[in-house]
Amino acid sequence: MQYGLNVKRVMYVAMLLVVSESSYADPEKIYKTVHADGTVSYSDQPSKGAIEVEMNTSSTTIQSVAPPPPSTSTLPSPANQVTYAVNIVSPVQDATFRNNTGSVSIAAQIAPPSPGIFELSINKQIYTSTSGLFNVSDLDRGTYQYHVKYTDNSGKVIASSESRTLHLHKPSVLIN
Repeated sequence: MQYGLNVKRVMYVAMLLVVSESSYADPEKIYKTVHADGTVSYSDQPSKGAIEVEMNTSSTTIQSVAPPPPSTSTLPSPANQVTYAVNIVSPVQDATFRNNTGSVSIAAQIAPPSPGIFELSINKQIYTSTSGLFNVSDLDRGTYQYHVKYTDNSGKVIASSESRTLHLHKPSVLIN
């Protein structure tokens, strides 16, 4: 209890200092203003719409008030947020292609559907498509890591696929 009394004394002294240091302060008058957003403020100077508050000088109570929570109308609702996912339809993980021309077809889709562009990254190359279908050619034989990103019309990446591996086999130039 002693600690609570000390806090009250400190707050009371601080309020008295603020009131006494104000050159315009009238210790007999306090004004209450209710703002358009519902917040309430008290001052020793009248303002537009302020109401004079009668104070009982025999007792003083100071109460700290927490600021109002932010308006929920400006915050996005979790129910309204859409979660997008890019799925590589084909080829499957660790697929092997046998193709003499070094051509590979990759298909991806976005769920839920949204306007934007697919970007395939394979062999340090970027390929774009609005449909999610990619025909990559002239690859050398070997193993390739690839993934697909989806960007909205403003260029913001809204979803990415997992990284996958594919293997391309074709005859060696050394075999006749």
